[in-house]
Amino acid sequence: LPASEVTLELSQLKRKQDTVMKVFLLLLSVAALSCGQGPPSEPPAGQRCSGRNFNGRRCCTPENPCDFGEGDCDGPLDGGVNDGHAGCKGELVCGSNNCKKFGLYFHEKDDCCDEPSSLPAQRPPPVIVPGAPLEPPTGQRCRGRNFDGRRCCTPEQPCGEGEGDCDGRGDGGLNDGDRGCRGALVCGSNNCAQFGAYYHEKDDCCEKPATVSAANPGPRQQSQGWGQWTQWGPCSASCGAGWKVRTRRCVGSKCGSAGFHAQDQQEQICIAPDCNEV
Repeated sequence: LPASEVTLELSQLKRKQDTVMKVFLLLLSVAALSCGQGPPSEPPAGQRCSGRNFNGRRCCTPENPCDFGEGDCDGPLDGGVNDGHAGCKGELVCGSNNCKKFGLYFHEKDDCCDEPSSLPAQRPPPVIVPGAPLEPPTGQRCRGRNFDGRRCCTPEQPCGEGEGDCDGRGDGGLNDGDRGCRGALVCGSNNCAQFGAYYHEKDDCCEKPATVSAANPGPRQQSQGWGQWTQWGPCSASCGAGWKVRTRRCVGSKCGSAGFHAQDQQEQICIAPDCNEV
């Protein structure tokens, strides 16, 4: 056969294999639900991209696109600079905060490759908080991903109240904690709409904490890299499924600068079996 026909046949075979894999994963999900089981709590063997708790954000890229149910991809619903749907194979699309249906091990903000029918036909209108300005105030340095990209607020250049986007603990995975915000301010989660309608719905802004706790950064090490993982914290649930968390901090002079996050956070599903039955 001519080389062009061989290439065409290989391409068609690859598409068929992708389709078979998607159908297989769907059948597994249906079987699990029919047996009274929910999504898996651990990544399946051989899965390349299992979310920010395992592989970091944007594991799915145009150079290495993902299969159905893998993430995190960086799609158009994330706003700002993104990969569109090119981080997903074939006709798959990058969803938005949709990974939990594929596995409990995903972070709540992970975006996974999904069927095109999973996307809403029309984006809902923005929610405008009464009194929130429609345009950024003059002189504001960090105005969200629609203007200044993500993670405009960094430990080296922290933000004031109402500025974003910061990269806090609520984002999971590698993050700056609250060090991207000035003083006692904390980095919120999807909270910027209260400060301005010009923000993207996924922007995180610096705000006053509900409760103020004393920060203890600990001694600073000189070598570049990561410190030791902390012990796993307690399960967030006293009964049933919850989360346990451990963290490690960046050490060295470049922590918090471009390409070097200040903190790494890992989450695991935990099941508290001691439930009082009535």
